[in-house]
Amino acid sequence: MSFYIAGTGSALPEKVVSNDDLAQFLDTSDEWIFTRTGIHRRHVLTHERLDELAIRSAQIALQDAGIGGEEVDLILCATMRGDTFTPSLACTVGEAVGSHAPSFDVNAACVGVLYCMEIADSFFVAGKAKTALIVSAEAMSKLVDWTDRSTCVLFGDGAGAMVVRAGEGRLAGELSTRPDSHVIRMPNIEGLNSPYNRIEQEKLAMYMDGGEVYKFAVNAMGSNIAEACAQAGLTPADIDWYLPHQANVRIIDASLRKFKIDKSKVLLNIAECGNMSATSVMVLLDEYAKKGTFHKGDKLLFVAFGGGLTSGAVIVTWQK
Repeated sequence: MSFYIAGTGSALPEKVVSNDDLAQFLDTSDEWIFTRTGIHRRHVLTHERLDELAIRSAQIALQDAGIGGEEVDLILCATMRGDTFTPSLACTVGEAVGSHAPSFDVNAACVGVLYCMEIADSFFVAGKAKTALIVSAEAMSKLVDWTDRSTCVLFGDGAGAMVVRAGEGRLAGELSTRPDSHVIRMPNIEGLNSPYNRIEQEKLAMYMDGGEVYKFAVNAMGSNIAEACAQAGLTPADIDWYLPHQANVRIIDASLRKFKIDKSKVLLNIAECGNMSATSVMVLLDEYAKKGTFHKGDKLLFVAFGGGLTSGAVIVTWQK
């Protein structure tokens, strides 16, 4: 119980792309996409940079927490790829908010925010930080193959942030990995113009084995929910709000059905935002926090799965 959420923020690109827009150049339709995924629209970067969204979400979260960047002791950023390999996106955010805190990026794919929360927990427990800024920003539109209707229709871009401070709130955290480098894969650039490189370049686009992802996701989310609840001495019914990774409505429904969880407890924004990788749970948190959905004492359970194959769940008590 080392931290509580003191503030949240998010920022989305201006451009909204509907399923009908995608049907202009893909063999697809709004009905085909929505019935299979639960997605109608997604936000996509055009003129904005990813770091601009990350900085804006961080500034909103800091303002919501009522603190300045100089009070932050640690900055963690969940992202698969920032605008630059170095500096890290976390360092870019730190510069913008006026922080000199240790700053680094975390790549755990769609589970990145949960990994960051658990890393922050370790810093708090060790007495090395009292305030952490956790940011997530993903430019999924730059990572997918826009001729592949099985993947490009799923994703959107965005950024979110939370300020966590030392105190009571975290009830449990469960992280796991089932190592697999093939089911979800996004290759990097090999060699560029090195005259010594002999490694053939893979196609620079995300690949997913949909069937295997579905099976892994349903099982992983279910087991992580059960394990986190057991760790906290709770049952799934004791949770007030579920904030699942917004990958696919079918996956969310299937993984939660076994616990007979009331659907009114499960928060969604996938219809309007699509899958934003790690950023999904962060934008979801900020949206419903700003709506006043959460009340002091409510138990929130974050659960996610992603490439790697990573998965996890974190339970916190809302303190605001």
